[in-house]
Parts: sequence; C-alpha cells; structure tokens
Amino acid sequence: MGVCVSCRKSKDRVKASVKGHCGSNKEFAGFIPSKASKICHNIPVVVPKNDEKCSNCLSKKPVGGSPRSETMAASFSNMNLTNPIKVIVSKKRNRYKQDGFNLDLTYITDSIIAMGYPASNIESVYRNNIEDVVKFLDQKHQDHYMIYNLCSERSYDKTKFHNRVKDFPFDDHNPPKIQSVEPFCEDVQEWLAKDARNVAVVHCKAGKGRTGTMICCYLLHSRTCLTADQALSLYGGKRTQDTKGVTIPSQVRYVRYYEQLLNKGLHYQPVTLNIKEFIFDPVPTFMGGPGSLSFMVWESFSDHKLRQKYKSDVCKIPVDIHPFTIKLDTCFRLTGDIKIDFYNKIMMRKEKLFHFWFNTFFVDVMGSSSAIGCEDCFELVFKKNELDKLSKKDKQHKIFSENFKLRMIVQKVSKSDHAIATSYPTVWPPLQDTTPTESSAGSSEESDDDDDWDSDNTMMLGAREIWRLAQE
Repeated sequence: MGVCVSCRKSKDRVKASVKGHCGSNKEFAGFIPSKASKICHNIPVVVPKNDEKCSNCLSKKPVGGSPRSETMAASFSNMNLTNPIKVIVSKKRNRYKQDGFNLDLTYITDSIIAMGYPASNIESVYRNNIEDVVKFLDQKHQDHYMIYNLCSERSYDKTKFHNRVKDFPFDDHNPPKIQSVEPFCEDVQEWLAKDARNVAVVHCKAGKGRTGTMICCYLLHSRTCLTADQALSLYGGKRTQDTKGVTIPSQVRYVRYYEQLLNKGLHYQPVTLNIKEFIFDPVPTFMGGPGSLSFMVWESFSDHKLRQKYKSDVCKIPVDIHPFTIKLDTCFRLTGDIKIDFYNKIMMRKEKLFHFWFNTFFVDVMGSSSAIGCEDCFELVFKKNELDKLSKKDKQHKIFSENFKLRMIVQKVSKSDHAIATSYPTVWPPLQDTTPTESSAGSSEESDDDDDWDSDNTMMLGAREIWRLAQE
C-alpha cells in the first residue's frame, strides 16, 4: 500500500482531487514501500503546519529510476538525524550518534568497524544512507579505510568510496565457505598493518550475522581473542544492546571451526565422507499425529551455489519407536561445506523444520563428534539450539523436546576409496528393486549422474562389483 514520505498518510486516505502536495508547493517525493510502511504507521512525525494535508500524491507517479530519485535521496538524507524508522529497523544494534551522524555503525575495536548496508534511494530511509557513510568515513578516516562487502545479493557504486571496497560474498543467514575465511582475515590484517591509522569497515545487509561471523574470525586470527567464545562475546557486547551478536547456530559453528584451525595448527584440506544414518532423540511430536519427515542434502561449490546431492523419500515416524532412526542405504559422497534441510509433510505441502551446515573436515576435530564402532565412523551430535531456525520456531518445545538431539552417523572415505569412487557415479542404485522402509531414505536425485552409466546396465554392474571389492 505505501505511505506518503512527507505526511505519512496512506494512499487510501489521499484525495486525488486536491492539488499540490501536502498543502504546499514541494516537489513530490514518492511513497515509502508497504514493507517500510508497516514500521512507520504509528511513528509520530513532526511536519510543518502548512504541510498537514496530503493532497495530490496519487496524481503523480512514484519515483523509480527517474531524475527525481536523486532529489528523493537527498531529502531522505536530510531525515537522517531525526528519522525514527532507522532506529526501529536497526533493532538492538548499537548506532553511532556523534558529531551530527546517526548511523547503524559500531566500532568493535579501534580499527574494526561493523555497519549496515550503505543504501540509496528509498532503502536509505531505513538503512544507512550511502552519502552519509561516505561523509563519515572521509571525515573520520580519510584515505585510511577499506570496506569489506559480504553481500552476495547486492552491491553499489564503489567509486563513491574511492574504489576502496573488496568483496567476500556469501548468502544471508548462512555461514561462509570455510576456505574463504582465511583469505579475508589475511587481507584485513595486511591492510591494517600498512598504517596504524587504517581501519577495516565490514558490512553485510543488516551488519550483524554475516558481519559478525567474519569479524569474530578476524579477532581470532589477529589473536585479539584466543577462543571463539571470547570473540563472540566481544562482538555481541560491542555491536548490540542485548549482547546477541552472532545468533545463527551454523554461523557460530563456523567461528568455532576457525578457532580449531588456529589453536590446533591444522591445515584445512577437503575430506570426503558418507552419511549413514540420522537419529532423532527423543522423537518429535506433531499435533496432527505422526510426522512424515524428509530431507535434502546440498553441497556448496563455486559462485555461492548449492548442488543437490540427495533427496530422501518421505519417512513416517512410528508412534511407538524411541529414538527414531533414518538409515541411508544409498551411498553418495560429500566434501566440504554441506547443508541439510529437514521437512515435515503436512497434507499436500512441506513444512520446513530446520536446517544446518557443517564441514566434512571437522567431523573428527570438534568436541561434538566422537568415533564409534565401525572403522572411520563418527557420530556428530547437534543439540536443539545448534540447529538453524529450530529454537526460534519451536520456542515452546511443542514439537521438539528442550533436550532434543540430532545424531548423525558419518563414515570418512579413505583416499584410496575416494580415488576409485571418482571414476564412477557418486550415487549407486541397488542391484535389485527395493521398497524403502519407513525408517530409510529412498532414491537419490543426484544431478551429476552420467547418462552413459544409466543406459548401460552391464557396465553399471561391473562398476558396482569394483565398488564392493573396494569397500571390502
């Protein structure tokens, strides 16, 4: 629907028959989009007495990509100091309110700055205005700042910052690729070492989760903090009013991964493994009766894209089985950064329950994993608060118990087995047709299957025999 930028009245209340804008001769600026209007309906805004009536806002087209957008951006910048929308959108993030500035920006240390996205046009109403950010940095740190943009979904005119912008992109609400963390930290360290006056300015969209993940990793890298807990605590205390800085479990997990690499002197290298089973303990309970679980497994590769490695059949949860186990009878290889989504099927639709990320290199490194019976097998344990979106979605523990744990059994693939496996498909169909049981995941939708293997059953049979011999 939208509201008028000046008088905050909705379009429905604007009378098109009256001329002028808000009872004045001001240039029409446009409407704040509906998403922002929900925020500002109840915000008291001081307007001049002769600006009390919005008269002809609907008679002119909203601005978008026209020369008026520059005028609109300038008027938004003038709203910066008194605009309450910015304060509401920034929520519990600490803002910089000094020397005439009001920015979603925080000094984590004297040389590390976290901030929200430097936006333009309508978005600058509720985010940092890019012109204000330019003014702040040129005034406070002229010729001594470097900006690190973590957004994979957007960018801006880098010339405004004299081309001192570097990109280390990854997706919102997700952790970075583990191999991108060290290059980021080394680049920041190199820049800060050039001059004692240099500062590194890190941002994503909101300037909180992704920004905090990478800043915490740098705090470890620079030995400002010696543990992940110290880094997360320092960042949370500086960036937010409630100390809740990095809150997404998978992002926290990757900060702990980097802690392990540094403190144990480990050299990261790709590790390949198979998932053998998932164990739900205790079993989730659904109001509509027994749940019907399914899951998808994704592998991260270049250009921030995910490749689907496996899609399970729907597994019905028996009421009288505790704990509930999903065994994977299909063999598929996973290497590097892995994302797993779990769903519950309700009638004709799927409801996402939770997801989580992990990296295959750390299965035998982290304290949450342990070796079990079979050779090179490990059990990874994820508590309820370590699964993305689950604690927020099920705060009252109506579906998953407060003590719920997801246990995942994985088996590392030896280098010799991996060398053989790379010559053949990564998903092996059964020798004979079988019907998946309620506790097993069914067919795979591996997108990289070679059609030649599927069309030649004799060759496939020979490949499977080689595979079985290799396993033995």
